[in-house]
Amino acid sequence: MSKPGVLLDRDGTIIVDRGYVGSVDRVEFIPGSVEAIAALNEAGIPVAVVTNQAGVARGYYGIEDVHLVHKHIDEELARHGARIDLWLFCPYHPDGVVKAFARASADRKPGPGMGLAAAQALDLDLARSWVVGDSATDVGLAAAVGARALYVGPPNSADPDVASFPDLAAAVEFILANPDASTAGGPHAVPRRFPAHRFDRADEYGGAYASELYRAFGGVDLTEVAKAAEILLDAYQRDAAVFACGNGGSASIANHLQCDHVKGVRNGTDLTTRVFSLSTNMELFSAIANDLGYDQVFEYQLQSMARPGDVLLAVSSSGRSPNIVRALDWARANGMRTIALTGFEGGPARAMANAAIHVDATNYGIVEDTHQACMHLLAQYVRQSRMTVDAVVSQTF
Repeated sequence: MSKPGVLLDRDGTIIVDRGYVGSVDRVEFIPGSVEAIAALNEAGIPVAVVTNQAGVARGYYGIEDVHLVHKHIDEELARHGARIDLWLFCPYHPDGVVKAFARASADRKPGPGMGLAAAQALDLDLARSWVVGDSATDVGLAAAVGARALYVGPPNSADPDVASFPDLAAAVEFILANPDASTAGGPHAVPRRFPAHRFDRADEYGGAYASELYRAFGGVDLTEVAKAAEILLDAYQRDAAVFACGNGGSASIANHLQCDHVKGVRNGTDLTTRVFSLSTNMELFSAIANDLGYDQVFEYQLQSMARPGDVLLAVSSSGRSPNIVRALDWARANGMRTIALTGFEGGPARAMANAAIHVDATNYGIVEDTHQACMHLLAQYVRQSRMTVDAVVSQTF
């Protein structure tokens, strides 16, 4: 089971920030930091260091110098019975002069890359983990990965929404005394959001977007995907109808689903599926909205076309759209099986559906991109399940 951990900044948190510390002779431990790390070790809490090292990109020192500094810190920690479980650093900077490192990177804080890598390597539950550092980039990393932020350093530089401590020793004392604190008066539980700050370069934003998309898709509960696949395959084998619906960008996913789950699924299989999008017929859609109200645009169509045993697949980033909730409620009350694709907090739709594919993200683009991928993988899974092994490996998906 995933566990909480602590992600520490390096310069200004563990050692004195002298500006681009790239050699052992410039390492000076902040009083109490070694003992604080030892206390985390003693409590069984994994400790990772996540540090921006733009000095590599700027040509002030090399990759090997960073490793030597970390080796020296490890040796000093070991003398006091302390250890770092994982070292992560980002040598990239878009304004660097060393060509190999002169680029944007989603690993560079406040980008999420190093936080996600730490979670994967140490099996961390980021929502229960802490990011401790002395700058806004550390608070931004916490926001980007949904962890809890603690600030250490001069109080005049602290974010008013983040608990502030004079040094790492005080912050760790708080963590050990309040492992589950996340309310006002304790460390501020920063909601996962993307973007967590403004980007000045499209390539940097693109890298961060890709990392967030990877995180969001990786967090999808695949047991719910399996439930949805079983519901769809069963419906197609029984010649039951499948109805899809959504608003805005989610409507385009519902429309695309009709294409892939009819044309795509039939390609190389014995299935002739009956799939309909309730978001396509603008004449009918607008007539219902105009005469009866927008909340009924999907429910009204189901009343005319759906039968017990059919399936409704509802796509809603928020899971709260009234017309989606009404459609799911009607479907459930009239013998239909239901699938919901949701994001954000999931809303009522997530709780109502027989299978709920939920995306833990608060960015509409990320949620919709993940929903689109899930729509595709469901179609492709159904298709390949009705093909021979030879056909699967010989055809293009």
